[in-house]
Amino acid sequence: MHDETARPQQTEQPWSKVDPLIFEGRRLQAVMQIREAFGVGLHDGVDLLRGRYEALRSERPEGFKVEHDDYWDGFGTL
Repeated sequence: MHDETARPQQTEQPWSKVDPLIFEGRRLQAVMQIREAFGVGLHDGVDLLRGRYEALRSERPEGFKVEHDDYWDGFGTL
């Protein structure tokens, strides 16, 4: 996110709907859910996805169905 002071409260409840999407590699659906849950725009939604992905990859790597090297293939950059 561009302004760290504007970062939404990252409670576990909204993430409970997003995390399974992240683990399955369903990035677009995850961004859509993040935008809805946190009321952010597209760029901030992608930033939140990338941050949550990194946290989950570090904390629970065994949960991912897609290898790290392949996870962002075809996603592009915003």
